[in-house]
Amino acid sequence: MTKYFLLVLLVLSACSHTPDVSTTNLKSTPASTYVSTIPSRGLDFAATIDKVAFASCMNQDAPAPLWTDILNSKPDLFLFMGDNIYGSHSSQQPIAEQYKKLDTVVEYLKVRETIPFLATWDDHDFGMRDGGADWSGKGNAKRDFLNYWGYSRNSIPVEQGGVYHAKIVGPKKKSVQVIMLDTRYYRSPLKDAPGMEGKAMDYVPQDDGAVLGDAQWEWLEAQLKRRADVRFIVSSIQLIANDPKFEKWGNFPKERQRFFDLLKKTNARNVILLSGDRHIASISKIDLKDYGPLYEVTSSSINRPNNYPDADSHYVGGTYSKENFGLAHIDWTKKTVKAEIRGINNEVVNTVEIKFRK
Repeated sequence: MTKYFLLVLLVLSACSHTPDVSTTNLKSTPASTYVSTIPSRGLDFAATIDKVAFASCMNQDAPAPLWTDILNSKPDLFLFMGDNIYGSHSSQQPIAEQYKKLDTVVEYLKVRETIPFLATWDDHDFGMRDGGADWSGKGNAKRDFLNYWGYSRNSIPVEQGGVYHAKIVGPKKKSVQVIMLDTRYYRSPLKDAPGMEGKAMDYVPQDDGAVLGDAQWEWLEAQLKRRADVRFIVSSIQLIANDPKFEKWGNFPKERQRFFDLLKKTNARNVILLSGDRHIASISKIDLKDYGPLYEVTSSSINRPNNYPDADSHYVGGTYSKENFGLAHIDWTKKTVKAEIRGINNEVVNTVEIKFRK
């Protein structure tokens, strides 16, 4: 890659751990469709990106004042990392109607008018809590996703499974690649911890199984070989953090290692991972042999705060469980990225500076 920093913003996973009724027996309800027509700002591929905001877990039935803080932070781009609406419970079905509700949130509409968006999904906008490849409603959920995120219809081939896609924005020597992964469509069933069968949120690692699926792995390798100066990789679920019992890449350790190995194989530098899902915000770091330090910033949630304890050996600083979003400042002169977790009123609650790799 270039000698600039490959910023893979693996946008910390998308909000699936607030107690809720199980959706194991929930059936897909395709009776409604909604094509969003709200005013929204498109992406200028020639523009220089200096600030990227990112967040996850937005309950369309609850107030969301954090959107005003996101707008006031004046980002050049916003990444919606999943659970962008909640449509996995029978009281919030069909999914299309939940997107329609989202388009009535005044603070959100102001952001959409001002800032370009890229999005992926997690379990709640996928349609089944902690759901994966075996969810029968994934086809309908994909239809609803494409209908709502209009730009995605020109970004995701019709024949492709899932909603993964990527964009490169900015001029030469200041190019930013955003890779939006899909950790749902192909993901194998999770393995419950002993004694926790049928109860959500308590899982253990298993020797086999998929997170991305072969087609997405092949696509990801091709994306990492493209020329870019900074790369943000968005994963709806946490990738580096490995201790919590919840959903994470670590439930499929071979897949997690495959990701690390792919970074080495492609020499994909200046990568920052971004994730959501967890209803906490954190910054994680891992030092990979023959590669170097890799950071992940998790931001969750926009309006579904939680207060459960959380710890991981990879965390840098403490976690934050109130409403939050992430903000990455790219300094093209100093060749650094400062990644922040911000709360209400743009309070900075955690930060890390990441230097471009030579």
